[in-house]
Amino acid sequence: MCAVFTLLTIAGCGGSDDTKKTPANKPLRAAAVSLQQAMDSSARAIDGVRGTRDSLDRLGASIQPSIAQTGDVIVLLTPEASGGGAESKLLAAAREQRSFLQFALDATRTRSRTAANSALRRAQGAGRRAADAFTAVTQESEAVAGLLPAATTFNTGRLRDAVRNVNVRGGSTARPPIAPAPRSSGPSANCGDGVSVSSTTSCPFGRNVASEYRNSGGASTIEVYSPVTRQDYTMSCSGGVPTVCRGGNNAIVYIR
Repeated sequence: MCAVFTLLTIAGCGGSDDTKKTPANKPLRAAAVSLQQAMDSSARAIDGVRGTRDSLDRLGASIQPSIAQTGDVIVLLTPEASGGGAESKLLAAAREQRSFLQFALDATRTRSRTAANSALRRAQGAGRRAADAFTAVTQESEAVAGLLPAATTFNTGRLRDAVRNVNVRGGSTARPPIAPAPRSSGPSANCGDGVSVSSTTSCPFGRNVASEYRNSGGASTIEVYSPVTRQDYTMSCSGGVPTVCRGGNNAIVYIR
């Protein structure tokens, strides 16, 4: 917190005429740099995670300082954001960044496959919202262009693979996959957004499969939650156009 406070304190001090012309940009830039540092550190740790409990524990320890650093920025930005503008948007992005990191930390700690999948889904959602919020900041202020966390730092693909491997090796007590509720429409149905499903697969599940597959960067095996049955399922996906993901009781999802 001291480093962030020093940057913001220096930014607020008087100085040359140029400084007086754009005083608000200095604390904004300092906060942006601190948020980027926190995410870059965690992203490197996530990219290096392995499918062992010790590796997940080390990753969790690596993420905690980034959560604290992001929290410090939130505290320091809160009064700056009272007037709205770029500071307010950056504060919203920082809060989503902290949520992403916290959910990623939760995923490293859980021993339940279902709980881990839930934490990873929440991390993905927070990561997408954070990336959108950081984009909004750059649209508000060109002063922070290039100083904010990139969308790629919110990728949880490696973490998902590691968590899955640990839970499988540890003998997860999760129940065997149950097929999503069958559809009565007969032939394949078009669910929109380049997704279609077989007659035994629901569209809500099909869209979740497509989202998980795309967010994973094209993983061959993904864990997907069905909002229809409220169960998690393992799906195996093949590359190509369309991508075909199969799992459960003859569930098939086509992604274009």
